[in-house]
Amino acid sequence: MSNLQDLINHDDDEYLPSPSPPQQPEPQHASSSELKTSTTEDLPDSVTQEHILTSFEKIKTHFPAARIKKIMQSDEEIGKVAQATPVIVGRALEIFMANLVEVSLLEAKKQGVKRITASHVKSAIENTEQFDFLVEAVEKYPSLRN
Repeated sequence: MSNLQDLINHDDDEYLPSPSPPQQPEPQHASSSELKTSTTEDLPDSVTQEHILTSFEKIKTHFPAARIKKIMQSDEEIGKVAQATPVIVGRALEIFMANLVEVSLLEAKKQGVKRITASHVKSAIENTEQFDFLVEAVEKYPSLRN
């Protein structure tokens, strides 16, 4: 697993106690003939943690720390929230969503379609032990037709 500091999205630096900026190598530019687009044929039959993190780095999704902090503090039982907490929770949400999308994409791939639907997400949740806590939340959506 990556270092915790590598997982922090630096768009939310105002919530962090002044971290040192990460050292990133200079990006190398590829010619158009070297660029490869991701297709469903490139996907493995199962999703690994490394594959999820790699896919997530490409997606660059973002849950705003300010909104997460506001939601957390809307609960009367939660008092003060440390500055890094909403950032870490946001990053965890981003990784979770990347995982759910990857597994849903595999379900869509099994059906031979290019678009993920609610049925694919439901099937991914029902067929993945990691998502068992969401089964009740997706009961109202239609199941995949085989």
